[in-house]
Amino acid sequence: MGVPKDMLNRLKTYAVTITIAFASVFLISQASFAQPYACIPTCSEIDAEFLVFAAGATLQTINNQDLEVQIRSEEGNATFEVGIFDGDALQNAIDFEDFTWWDRVSGRPPLELLFSVFQDPEGNGQGNGVVVARWSSQGSAGNNTGQPMPDNEWFSRTLPNDPGAQTEQGFYSYQLVVSVLAPDPNPAGEALNPFKLRTDGVISITAGSAFNYIAPIDNFFDIITIYPDIDFFDPACIGPPNGMGGYCDPDDPSCCLFNTNYDGNWKFCMVVPDGLNTLDIWDGDLDYGSSAGDPNPPFTCNFATGVALDTDDQNTPIPLPPWSAGTDVVQQGMSTPTAPPDDFGCLALNLRTPSINYDLVGPGGVSFTNVNPSGNLEWELFNISTEPFNPNLYDIHVDSIEGGLWCIQPFGNDIDNLNSLRLPYDMFGVDDEGNPVLPPADEPDASVPTLNEWGMLTFVVAALFASVYYLRRRRMAYTAE
Repeated sequence: MGVPKDMLNRLKTYAVTITIAFASVFLISQASFAQPYACIPTCSEIDAEFLVFAAGATLQTINNQDLEVQIRSEEGNATFEVGIFDGDALQNAIDFEDFTWWDRVSGRPPLELLFSVFQDPEGNGQGNGVVVARWSSQGSAGNNTGQPMPDNEWFSRTLPNDPGAQTEQGFYSYQLVVSVLAPDPNPAGEALNPFKLRTDGVISITAGSAFNYIAPIDNFFDIITIYPDIDFFDPACIGPPNGMGGYCDPDDPSCCLFNTNYDGNWKFCMVVPDGLNTLDIWDGDLDYGSSAGDPNPPFTCNFATGVALDTDDQNTPIPLPPWSAGTDVVQQGMSTPTAPPDDFGCLALNLRTPSINYDLVGPGGVSFTNVNPSGNLEWELFNISTEPFNPNLYDIHVDSIEGGLWCIQPFGNDIDNLNSLRLPYDMFGVDDEGNPVLPPADEPDASVPTLNEWGMLTFVVAALFASVYYLRRRRMAYTAE
């Protein structure tokens, strides 16, 4: 007796449905793991981590270089996207409704930035001077004239890949230069313009380009973004002055500051070549030191954990770094904490303990910690080396420096502490999960599926065979009847 046609059709439908379901799970899984953007310093819109330009006599800085960035789009891509988060510069401190996120302006004009994209056919992030596009913070110049960049949102532009930007290797390369547009000759006041960058390809800060970063907090909107549980009307949250700036203890889980979108941790990653003898990292103006160590404190609430004091860094060269020329930099030495040092116990709103340190983490999890980085307004050299140990030249002796991904991971970085770094190799952007997005040549072999891919592929194949087997058994059973 044959299998009834309607039964056979139902079985076929079940088999196809099962196969499609598993295939869909596989495809969805891959889509969920694919990250559409690479961002610097992060892709998050609420974590308060930004690159930054600063100006003004009351806001001293030790790096005023243009920021040089490389954007890479792979061969075969018709377009590439450039995104700038919170690129606007304007803040009105008078009308509450006109307050903006993240930016600061006091006693001077806003700090308007110019974002210029150039062809980079050599593929080294240096550019050839041929302009592809330009945009400005306030829309006063460039291709967005009359259209200011939005506040606390992404300004995104999709551009056709330029044949003049194609490298010999086939990929397209661009240099993005961020600079101050028409610097104000009047040094009075202060201004901050924090921002983030992203692309749908690969993005990196070019090797040797010093950059500034900060977690700013300057107005009501910044506060409620960083502290989603804050309640200005709750005396348990904000009460009379108590040595913590009037706020509760952020280490107390019941405190309205305990839940925060900024944890004081950062991550900057680069690919180091094989065969290296010495790896140099320059950190600047990290303000290492606690308010408890200030011999002449301007405030009396010294509640930082422990006493952190900057010391003279023995292996930092005496001459000032050339990239700090024309800034407020001071000769490296012992930096007395100033108001505020990084570990500033007087304001719980800003404090992240301990006083800022950073880990240098290499392949396989090997890690070295700089426990005494730069103090106020100074650049310091931190390095590891395979050369015979000499404290006048090197911080840490290592047997070898393995090529691969190395990351600088600052921790205990207070809010509003403006810091600088200069890395010897390109510093790559990260995806939504904080993982570095690298060029294909530096990534694991893309032809080898990941465990997730193998697992889902196995499910799909197994479902297909199970469906066919079930169908054949059912068909044989009905035939036997």
